[in-house]
Amino acid sequence: MDLRGFVLAVLFRRSSASTVRGCALFAFLAGLSVFIAGCASYGPHTPLPEPNIALSALSFNFKSVVVGQSATQTLQLTNSGNAPLQISSISLSNKEFAISGPSLPRTVLPALSLDYTLAFTPTTPGSASASLTINSNAPQSLPAISLAGVAEKVVASLQLTPSSINFGNENLQSTLTKNVTVQNTGDVSITISGVTSVGSGFGYSGLSPGLSLSPNQQVTFQVWFHPQTGGAALGTVSILSPSLTSPESVSLSGDGVSTTTSSPPPTTQYTVHLTWDASPSVVTGYRVYRSTTSGNLYNPLFSTPLNALTFDDATVTDGDTYYYVVTAVDASGVESTYSNQATGNVPAS
Repeated sequence: MDLRGFVLAVLFRRSSASTVRGCALFAFLAGLSVFIAGCASYGPHTPLPEPNIALSALSFNFKSVVVGQSATQTLQLTNSGNAPLQISSISLSNKEFAISGPSLPRTVLPALSLDYTLAFTPTTPGSASASLTINSNAPQSLPAISLAGVAEKVVASLQLTPSSINFGNENLQSTLTKNVTVQNTGDVSITISGVTSVGSGFGYSGLSPGLSLSPNQQVTFQVWFHPQTGGAALGTVSILSPSLTSPESVSLSGDGVSTTTSSPPPTTQYTVHLTWDASPSVVTGYRVYRSTTSGNLYNPLFSTPLNALTFDDATVTDGDTYYYVVTAVDASGVESTYSNQATGNVPAS
């Protein structure tokens, strides 16, 4: 029997509803050789799993930020795909912007998220922008994230309320006190380096050099009018700070009046003599403060620094006790802290 070219078997069968598998078996006898062909499968394409990046935003605007301060926003990165997402690096194009959060490289599983903090910390005034780039194994092309902000110049400012005080008529040798509020209305902390009082009969208490006020912080101190002669009087109390371009002042006015026309002004029978050591620093002079309460409520006896190491207080009253401190003032008007306290006991007449 001649079997050359004879097909032994052909078989097609359906293995599922969507896949057809065909198998054919051929045998050819050609001498001693046998040739056999096999099977093939056909079906719809099934996509491979892959990661995907979803971002909470593609742009961030930090608006206005004062130079030296910071503003922050949150960037959330989510793996919205169905395979692990490999985040290899994140980079920013401007050093005035920064990013912090989970360390890299990092793997993010499907449906999980990472939160990063974006910060804008400007060093110079003006507009600033940056691009944030994320490198990963996600197949889709991710656009660069844009960041923007405006850096504002630092403002140092104090506000005195009220800005002027009229004490009205006040009897000679009596004292009328008013409150003044000083508030830091700027962007940075301000240290008070000195307080000056100008004008006969005017003074202040409750505010000392070295006090630091943070932004929006406020304190209250007292200004007083103690007329020693009759008539109108004008004065100012000023606050000094290296942060301010000029002192902040409150204007003062008042009238000294006498309750009797025949009584002469009181005379002082005693004088308190004060001496102190020279400052080890270079100074332009010294300022003497006096109080009738030990440890606080010191008032300056004069506004212009005294270029001497002694002072005679001839304005004391018989039978009273006075407490004195001294400060040193440099060429910039910066005043030192108080010295130790000295006590003057004036004998009674």
